[in-house]
Amino acid sequence: MTSSATSSFCGNILIVDDLPANLQLLSDILLREGYAVRAAPDGRMALKAVAQRLPDLILLDVKMPEMDGLEVCRLLKENPASRHVPVIFLSAYQETADKLAGFAAGGVDYIGKPFIAEEVLARVRTHVSLYDLQVRLEERVMQRTRALRMLSAGNLALAQGRTEPDLLEAMARVIVEQGQYPAVRLRLISDEGVTLRAAEAGDRSVLAVAPLDGFGRPPALRGLHELALDGESRARFARFGIHALLTLHLGGDTLRGAIGVLTVFCAKPFADIAEEERALLVELAGNLSYGLTALAARRKLEQMFEQTIQAIAATVEKRDPYTAGHQRRVAGIATAIARQIGMDEHQIKGVYLASIIHDIGKIGVPVEILTRSGKLSSHEMGLIQEHPRIGHDVVKEIEFPWPVPAIILQHHERIDGSGYPFGLKDNEIVPEAKIVAVADVLDAISSHRPYRPALGMDVAIQELLTHKGALYDPGVVEACIAVVNEGGVAAGP
Repeated sequence: MTSSATSSFCGNILIVDDLPANLQLLSDILLREGYAVRAAPDGRMALKAVAQRLPDLILLDVKMPEMDGLEVCRLLKENPASRHVPVIFLSAYQETADKLAGFAAGGVDYIGKPFIAEEVLARVRTHVSLYDLQVRLEERVMQRTRALRMLSAGNLALAQGRTEPDLLEAMARVIVEQGQYPAVRLRLISDEGVTLRAAEAGDRSVLAVAPLDGFGRPPALRGLHELALDGESRARFARFGIHALLTLHLGGDTLRGAIGVLTVFCAKPFADIAEEERALLVELAGNLSYGLTALAARRKLEQMFEQTIQAIAATVEKRDPYTAGHQRRVAGIATAIARQIGMDEHQIKGVYLASIIHDIGKIGVPVEILTRSGKLSSHEMGLIQEHPRIGHDVVKEIEFPWPVPAIILQHHERIDGSGYPFGLKDNEIVPEAKIVAVADVLDAISSHRPYRPALGMDVAIQELLTHKGALYDPGVVEACIAVVNEGGVAAGP
C-alpha cells in the first residue's frame, strides 16, 4: 500500500458516512476543488478501501451503525501501514467531551454538521498539506539514512580491508546491499587495458550480460557518467530491469600504473537519478580511490559521516520550527563538556555526532503535538517519550564506531532510574548519554519552547545543581558549569 500524497497535486480523500446525502455533498465540494474522492458507507467498507490504497486524508463520520467512527479510527491507528494517515471526524456533536474522544482515538481535527463548504475546504487543505510535508520529510530521512548506512559501511570496509581484493569485494557488497543497486563491478586496469583485479556483487544474471572486459577501458573524465550502449545492449539490460550503467573513474594518477573504474547497474534511467544520489556515488568512488592508496580514507569518510548526520538533523528540525537549532546547540554544549571531562578526540566526535541527531526520533511524533503551545495530555506525552526509542530504531543497524544508538536511546534516562524509556540507573547508562542528557536540559530550559518562553541560563544551572547526584551525573554537571563559567555556552533564543 502506498500513499498518493506525493503523486497527486490536490490529494486523495476517503469520505466515510452512512448517509448518502452527506457523501454526495462532501464529494461535490471536494471534486470541484480537484481532489480525488472515494466514498465508503460504513466502517468496514472504509477499512477495506484503506487496505486497497492509502488515502492522503480520511473524513470520518463518528456516529455510524455496527462500527462507529471512533472504533474505525482506533483500528486505523493500530495498523502500521495506515497509522500516519490523518483523520478528520465529522459529527453533529459539538461538546468538548465528544471532540476529546475523537482526538484520543487518533483524529487530528473535527468538522461539525451541518457542513460549511469553506470550513471543509480550509481544514482539508491544511491537513493534506501537512501530511504531504510529513511524507516528503520521511522519504527524505529514509534517503539520507540509506546514504548514511552506505557511507558508514564503506568506512568499515576501508578500515578492515587489508588487501586490494578484500577492499574491492567489501566495497562492492556495500554498494549493492546498502545502496540497494541491482549489481556493481569494480576493476583495476593496467595502462595496457588488462584487468589486474576485479570484484563484483549483486545479480549474477545482470553481470553476465556485461562481460568483464566487454566495455574496455574506463572513461577518461572524472565524475559520474552514463555508459553509452547500443540499442541491442540496452534492450538486453532492460529485460533484467537495468536502465542505466553508471561509471566512475577511480583516480588513475594515484593507483600506481592502474586505472580504476566503478560500474553501477541502476534500475532507474540516468535522467531520473537525483543530484544528491549522483554526488553520493561520486564521493564513494573518490573515497575508494583514497582507500586503495591509503590516503586519509578514514578522515574523509568521517567528514562525510558528519555532513550526512547534519543533513539528517536539519531535515528532522524542519518538522518542528520551535526546536530549530536545538540539536546543534546541544551538540556544541555536549562536545565542550566531553572535552572538559577529558575524553579523547575519538569519543568527543561520537558525542558530537550523537548529539546532533539525538532527537531524530521526533520524526515519528505527530507535528501538531511537537508544536502545540498548550499542555499535552498523558497520551500525547507518551508519544513524545517514544522518540528516544524511535531514534534508536532508525540508526541501530548503522555500524557506528561510537555508541550512537545507545546515546540516542538513553539521553532521557536519569541516574536515579526516573527517566525514560527504560528507567535505567547510573552505571547502566553510557557515559556519553549522561553528557547529552545534561546538555539537553541546559539548552531546553534556557531556550524558547512551544509551551513557554526561555527561562534563561541561571534557571537552567539551578535545575542542574538542585538535582546533581539525583537525576544528573555530578561530574558531568560540574563540567557543564565550568564550561558555562568559561563562556563556552550561549543561551538559546
